[in-house]
Amino acid sequence: MTSAPTVNAMTNEEVKTAFLNRTPVLFGDNEYLFISAIVYRLDENGNVKVSAELLDKNKRSVVIAQVKDVTISDKQNQRTNFVS
Repeated sequence: MTSAPTVNAMTNEEVKTAFLNRTPVLFGDNEYLFISAIVYRLDENGNVKVSAELLDKNKRSVVIAQVKDVTISDKQNQRTNFVS
């Protein structure tokens, strides 16, 4: 059984651009400051799975999400300064 494609799923190029521009993104009902990392993994069948590490608004935790479930936030023009 295969899962249905996510509506408005981001392409790899959109994920990369959002990552480089620190664009706010949505995952589920939550907004995150930006994608703080892109992770590539091989599953047991040798398929590449791409995940995004999303920084929360408090800058204290991250959520790992499949990129097919991440979308650009409506607040895409707001840039947030990241303090490490």
